[in-house]
Amino acid sequence: MRRVLTIIAFLVSAAAFHACGGSDPAPVDTTKEPDVWKPVSGDEEKEKEIVNPGESYYPKAGGSFRIVSYNVGAFSKYLDTSASTEMIAKMLVEAGADAVGLNECDSVNTRHPGENQVANLAKQVGDWQWWFGRAMAYRGGAYGNGVIVPKDVRIQRKYTVTLAKGSGAEQRGVAVVETDKFIVGAAHLDHTSSEARLAQIETVSSWADANYRDSKKPVFFLGDMNDYPDSETIAGLKRDWDLLSVTTENSYPSRGAKNCIDYIFHYKKSASVKVVGTHVMTRFHNGDVTMASDHLPIYVDVQF
Repeated sequence: MRRVLTIIAFLVSAAAFHACGGSDPAPVDTTKEPDVWKPVSGDEEKEKEIVNPGESYYPKAGGSFRIVSYNVGAFSKYLDTSASTEMIAKMLVEAGADAVGLNECDSVNTRHPGENQVANLAKQVGDWQWWFGRAMAYRGGAYGNGVIVPKDVRIQRKYTVTLAKGSGAEQRGVAVVETDKFIVGAAHLDHTSSEARLAQIETVSSWADANYRDSKKPVFFLGDMNDYPDSETIAGLKRDWDLLSVTTENSYPSRGAKNCIDYIFHYKKSASVKVVGTHVMTRFHNGDVTMASDHLPIYVDVQF
C-alpha cells in the first residue's frame, strides 16, 4: 500500500509540469464561451478595439513600477497564435505593465513559420522594444524566453545567459534586458529534473553576482520555475534573491489553478525596492486568461 501511495504522489507531482517544455500543445476544446472577454459588438472592426481601456481589476499604485511574468505557451495552447497574441497584448495594456518577462516563445520555426512571437507581441502592445533569448534550437528555428519594455525606455544591453541542460529534458536560458534604470531576466527552468533546476539557479545567481553585485539599479529575475514555494529550487534562489511575488495564489493551470510555479524575484545585492502590490491575474476586461495560455500572468508592483 505504501508503494502504491508513493507512486500516486509522484504522478500527481509530475502532472504540474507536464506542459512546460517545447513540445506541441495538446488539442483542447476551443468552443467554450469565454467567461470574461466579450466583443464590444458584432462588428468585426469594433471587436478589435480595447474595451474599457482605462479600467483594471488590478489598479496600480501611483509612482509604482509593475513587473509582469507570463508563460504564454507559445501563444497556441487553446487559441491560434494570432488570436492569443492579440488577446494577451490587450491584457498587458489593460494591466499597465512597465516590463514583461515571457516564457515558452517560438522564433521562426516550423511550428509557427516566419513568426518571432516576442517581436509580434511587442508590436501589438504599442511598438514596445523586445528581446528574444534563445534557449534551444527547435524545428528549424528557436524556442526560449522574452522580455518586452515600453518604447521610451533606454536599453543599454540585451543578451542571453545559457543555462545547462544537465539531467534535464531541454536546454534553458535567461533572456536579459538591461536598461538605464533596471534589469530584467526571464527564464523557464527545467520541468523534469530537480537536479537540473538546482544547477540552473546556481548559474542564475552567478550571473547576477558577476554582473550586478552592488548595482545601483534593481535586478529582477522572473518566470516559470517549475517548482513549488517550499521546494529546494525556491529555497536555493532565496539565498541570493528576495521573493517578491505572491505564493498564496496559484498560477497553473489557467483553468482551475492548483499550483504556484511562476515567480518574480529581486537580487539582494542590487538597489533595493519596496513591494506595494502583487497578485496572480485571474480576470481582465479585454481577455480571458483561461483561453490565452495554460498559465496565468502574475505581477509585482514596486517602488524604487
